[in-house]
Amino acid sequence: MRASDSITITPVANTLPFSRVPHPPATDYASPMRIAVTGGAGFIGSHLVERLLSDDHHVLCIDNFDPFYPAPVKLANLADVLHHPHFTLSSIDLCDANALSDSLAQFQPNTLFHLAATAGVRPSIERPMTYVRLNVDATQTILSASLRHGVKRLILAGSSSVYGKDQPTPFREEHASDIPQSPYAATKRAMELLAAAHAAVHPVTITVCRLFTVYGPRQRPDLAISRFVRAMLAHQPITVFGDGTFSRDFTYVQDTVEGFLAAMHAPSGFHVYNLGAGKPFSVNELVSTIERVMQTQAIIRHAEEQKGDVPTTFACTQRAEQQLGWSPRIDLEEGIRRFVAWMQSANPVYFQVGEPWSLGIPIDDS
Repeated sequence: MRASDSITITPVANTLPFSRVPHPPATDYASPMRIAVTGGAGFIGSHLVERLLSDDHHVLCIDNFDPFYPAPVKLANLADVLHHPHFTLSSIDLCDANALSDSLAQFQPNTLFHLAATAGVRPSIERPMTYVRLNVDATQTILSASLRHGVKRLILAGSSSVYGKDQPTPFREEHASDIPQSPYAATKRAMELLAAAHAAVHPVTITVCRLFTVYGPRQRPDLAISRFVRAMLAHQPITVFGDGTFSRDFTYVQDTVEGFLAAMHAPSGFHVYNLGAGKPFSVNELVSTIERVMQTQAIIRHAEEQKGDVPTTFACTQRAEQQLGWSPRIDLEEGIRRFVAWMQSANPVYFQVGEPWSLGIPIDDS
């Protein structure tokens, strides 16, 4: 199937020919497992799905193909795995408890990665109730359904946005996270608190991985690095909010995925880990790096700073290094080089984006 083909996405019950054979729970993480990934058709989720399949796991990808960005982009993300014999795709609303329960009952996962969320700091200011429903209510639905169907380990995608704007740097997991700067950040923190309470009263292990400005191939088309590179390839201007001095801890997607895999070995109970590069760069430095890699000069337009933005994000990764054996490996310049190379040969669907991206260029959601 090509990403451009017209398809009808059916529930997991109709797309799971091997579900008739019972599969005992896996206890050895080196052995093939049955793993569910919510948001598996998205930027990070699709990379995680591919990585899990490469390790011979059976993967259930749950994604509602939300119109936040075009479905053809998400289908392109999954183009290489749609016909993999161990891959199953289920398009459901995670707030639909019955549909989610049916999917998990059919697939019987040992582990669940919860990456699905409504992203975006600025849109959350305009539509906070949407974020509460899709980031908070959906998380509780997942926790309840996972408990009902015997999922013993959950790994959740958290966000560096929970640290707010007045923390000492680098951000450490034990730092306060009780003054969010946007509804998006508040919902991501609420997700963590629900997970912590769930792990406190039920025999499950839950790990939250706080992500820091992930970039790389398939990055969501509205985010800064994707917009900058596409604009510069077309010799079009880029927009920088403010004076470009605010900074982000840009983290390559391959490093993030390896962090998720390492989290499968986290100790029992509830734990939080930062997954970041551990080296922030200003937006001005980011643009200079892209210019150097592409050997071209950006045409820069400045716009007013946006509400909800924080001045910096900066991950301390010591806990993940010590407890999970994980550390980032790909620096910004190498990551940009890989991203530009991918973009130059990418499916044209990644260039065919319109609203809401013409409204502005968010730097990240983390």
